[in-house]
Amino acid sequence: MYTDVYQPSPPNNVAIADIFHHIAACYRYMGKDHYDQVQAYDRAATCLRRLPVDIEVFRSRLRELTGLTDVIRNEITEFLDAGCIQHYQRFKNKVPFELLDLLEIKGFGPSTVKLLHETCGIQNRDQLITALQYGRLDDVGEISPVKLDLLKRSFKLHKSSTNRLLLWDAMLQGHEILRVLRLVKGVAHAEIAGSLRRGCETIGDLDMVLQVEEPDREQVTTQIVQLPHVENVVLHGRNRICVVLYNNTQLDIRMAGATAFGASWLYYTGSREHLLHLSDLAEQKGFILSPEGLFDTMCNYVAGASEESIYQALDIAFIPAELRESGKEIRRAARHMLPQLLAHHQIKGDLRMHVDEHLHDSIATTAHYVMNAFPHYEYIVAAAHGDTQDKKGLAAWISNIDRINEQIGFSFLKKGLTVEILQDGTPALPGSLLQQFDWVTGIVLNDTEKEITQRLLTACEHPYIHCIGNPSNRIIGKKKPSIVNWELLFEKAAATNTALEINAQPCRMDLRDEWVRRAVEKKVYLAIGSCAAIMRQVDYMQLGVTLARRGWCKCENILNTMHWEAIEEFKTARENALSLTNIKHV
Repeated sequence: MYTDVYQPSPPNNVAIADIFHHIAACYRYMGKDHYDQVQAYDRAATCLRRLPVDIEVFRSRLRELTGLTDVIRNEITEFLDAGCIQHYQRFKNKVPFELLDLLEIKGFGPSTVKLLHETCGIQNRDQLITALQYGRLDDVGEISPVKLDLLKRSFKLHKSSTNRLLLWDAMLQGHEILRVLRLVKGVAHAEIAGSLRRGCETIGDLDMVLQVEEPDREQVTTQIVQLPHVENVVLHGRNRICVVLYNNTQLDIRMAGATAFGASWLYYTGSREHLLHLSDLAEQKGFILSPEGLFDTMCNYVAGASEESIYQALDIAFIPAELRESGKEIRRAARHMLPQLLAHHQIKGDLRMHVDEHLHDSIATTAHYVMNAFPHYEYIVAAAHGDTQDKKGLAAWISNIDRINEQIGFSFLKKGLTVEILQDGTPALPGSLLQQFDWVTGIVLNDTEKEITQRLLTACEHPYIHCIGNPSNRIIGKKKPSIVNWELLFEKAAATNTALEINAQPCRMDLRDEWVRRAVEKKVYLAIGSCAAIMRQVDYMQLGVTLARRGWCKCENILNTMHWEAIEEFKTARENALSLTNIKHV
C-alpha cells in the first residue's frame, strides 16, 4: 500500500511549469519556425518539475539553473512578483487553448488544428466533440477518415454497443497488458483503472495508471508504443499514452509521479458521477481534488500518493472500486456505514456447474482440478440438465456422482439439477425425482421479453426448487431480459427462502448489479454459480463475486459462503415449511 512519503514539487514550480508547457504548445501550434521556442519552454518546464525546492529560493540566482534562456528567467521573476506572465496572457487571446492537446495525437500537426479552428470554426473541446458526434467533420476533405478515427478515439467517442468487450474478455486482456507494463523499465507501479476495475459488465476500452517519474516518461512512452501488442498509436503526450491494441481495443494510459499516483488512480477509475460527488465533498471541506492530488485552497498538497490517504483526508471510509457509481456510496462512507464486501476467499463452493461427459472434461477430472486450484472449496454442485425424456440418464448421473465421491474419499460433488419451469410455474419433472438431488435450480427457457413474473412466483413456492436460475433470462448484447416484476419476486423469494442465482457466465451476469442490491435489501439469499461447462470456466466465479460486490453483498448474503451442513439446514427448513402447504408437489 502506498503512503504519502514523498514530497511533491512546490506549488510555484508546478504552476510555472504548467504555464511553460502551455506556451510550448502555443509555439508548436504556430508552426515549424518556432521550433527553438518549443524546445526552450519544454526544457524549462521539465527543469522546474524536477527542482526539489521552491523556485523562490533561486530568485536572485536563476543563472545557476542550466538550460534557461534570459527571456524565461525574466518570466519566472515576473510570475514570482505578479503571479502571472503577460506573454502567456497574450497567447491565451490569440490561440485556441482547448485544442492544443490535439497536437499530441498522431498525425495531427499545426495545420490540421488550424483547419479545425479557422476553417471549421471550432473554438473549444465541447464544440469539437459535438462536431464529431454529429458527423460535421466527415465531409472536410483535408481531414482523412484515419485522422477522424484517431480524433474520436482520443475523446473515447469510438465506442458502441457492438465493439464493447464482455467483462471476462476485458479482464483477461487487461491483466495480460498489466503484466507487460509492469516489466517496462521506468514503471515503478501499474494498476488497472476505469470501468474494468469497477467491474462493469461490458467494457469500452482499457484504462491503466502507471507510476512514472517525470525524467523517465519519455523512455517509458517509447517502450510502450513499441510493444508487440500495439497495433496503432493514437497519441502520446506528457502524461497520457493512447494506443489501439491488436484486437482493436483501445488502451488509455495515464502516468503520474509517486505523490500523485493514488489521486490519478482514483480519478481515472471513476465513475464520473462518483468523482463529481467526491469533488463536491472536497470543496465543502475546503479542498480541491484533481488527478495530481488533494490540495487546500492555498494550493498546498494534502494527499494523493494513495487512494486511502485521500478518503482519509476527507474523513470518510475507503470506498471499494465496485461501489463507485453514484453519490450514495459517498454518503454511506461519510457515516462509516459501508458493508464489508464479499471476498473470493469466502466462497466455499460453486452452486452450479454443468459438465458434459460426452463433449468436454469429465466430472472426475473437473472435481480434481477444482480441489487443486481452489483448495478453500468444500463442495461443487455438478448439475445435470433435467430432460423429461431421459430419466434413466438422471439416475445414471446420480450413480456417477456417488462413484466419484467414493474415489475422492468424501462428498465433494453435490448432485445438482437444472429443471425447466413450465408455463404454470411447475417444474418439468416430478417432485419425487427432484428430491433425489442435493440442489435444484429452476430456470425459464426461451421466453424473451414475455411477462414471466407469475411463473417465477409459483416456482418459489415449490419445496424442491431451491433456487431460481437466470432470473432475467437475458444474454448480454443478444437477448433482452424477460419482463419481471422484481419487487414481487424479491418479496416472494424472501418469504419462501428461495435463493436467486447470480449466474457468472460472462454473457449472462444475471442477476445484474442493481437487482442484486435490491435483493440484498429485501433479505433474499443469493447463490453464485459459475455455470462452467468446461474446466477452465470454473474461474468465472470471479465474475460472480465481482457482480455480488457491485450489488453491495456481504458474506452473509451469499449461500455458498456457508458450509454444506448449513445449506442442508437451510434446505430442510424451507422444504418442511413449504411442504405443509404444497402437498401436491410431493
